[in-house]
Amino acid sequence: MSKMMKGLVGLAVVTTLVSCGKTIPEGNATFDGSNIIVGEINWGEITDLSSTNEKRIAGKAVADIEFANGGRCTGFLISNNVLMTNEHCIGSAADVVGMKVFMKHEKGVSRNNQEEIKCSTFIGNDPALDFSLVRCEGTPGLKYGKVELAEVVPAVGTEIYVVHQNCDYYTVRDCDWSKKVSPGKVVQVSDDIYYDADTLGGSSGSPLFAAATNKVIAIHHFGHGGGWTGRGDNNSGVPMTKIVPFIKSHFPGILDADEPTPTPVPTPVFSDDNQSYATASVLEDEVKVSGLSVGSEKDVDMYKVEMKAGEVLDFKIKFDHSEGDLDFKVYKQYASGKKLVKTVESATDDESVRLRVSSSTAYYVKVFGYKGAKAKYDLEFSKK
Repeated sequence: MSKMMKGLVGLAVVTTLVSCGKTIPEGNATFDGSNIIVGEINWGEITDLSSTNEKRIAGKAVADIEFANGGRCTGFLISNNVLMTNEHCIGSAADVVGMKVFMKHEKGVSRNNQEEIKCSTFIGNDPALDFSLVRCEGTPGLKYGKVELAEVVPAVGTEIYVVHQNCDYYTVRDCDWSKKVSPGKVVQVSDDIYYDADTLGGSSGSPLFAAATNKVIAIHHFGHGGGWTGRGDNNSGVPMTKIVPFIKSHFPGILDADEPTPTPVPTPVFSDDNQSYATASVLEDEVKVSGLSVGSEKDVDMYKVEMKAGEVLDFKIKFDHSEGDLDFKVYKQYASGKKLVKTVESATDDESVRLRVSSSTAYYVKVFGYKGAKAKYDLEFSKK
């Protein structure tokens, strides 16, 4: 089958084997013929699962890929800085120009908070195995995780699930293609692995997980049968038993086993003597620290950060409110002294603030217990 073109419109012929590829789910667009919802639709939002659910944890590495012409696919991180999707999604280096990759395109998450990563270096692909690799800036896999590729052939009946970016745009034309989880079972094994989990155009390049291990056994790429209805007989993916050996042979050093171990970022250690402006603990660009505490009725923890005009001060403390209610205040350094700009308090777990600053100066955050409360807390800070 020929490679699907980005933004395919006006498709005149429908075949029984169709690519679940780039699609433009807008109100006046024509979709490619990806007829692969099997029976009644059976998928759920990734955010419906608890934060400790293994499927949700595995799905953190799945990305929404949006192309410059409006087409889209799904992809997933296979290492700290390498993204995999289908070859019929990214056929050459030209396809990554203007491409956007979002790691948290999930229900209820605003566009500004979908956490875009930059993936602009084309590594290579293989049309026969229908996969493509792109290198990303930095090490997003350290934040979002990366999938584990399993070179196993599943038996018919094996429970699986697909994590992908989609919605039923055949029913709701302008729906939001947030991150979904589709459960199913393997129905046939031959050159491809066939399964009855639901997907649609735009799900191309999504990982097929074995439910028992949460490891990726194939990359989804085709839907079969059904006609121009968005519904069909089954789906199929290229098994990792074929892809992993090809990567090791043609792209050595890509998989984590071949990569140098990243230098760990040291965890800062804060002094207990940080109860005043003069002794405030200094926060750098990004900090995550666990095991801090407000240990007495009079104890406070003071933090200092140098901000530039236009930057966003993102500060959060995580704690169990049943242990003790913690709050914090934000102060700004003026020429005349320090002035309170924000008090953050509630009667629930955790407190946070995102504050865009208007001038370059020092800011201070004072963490304290409400009415003398004591509690342990974790701190997260960044400035962007």
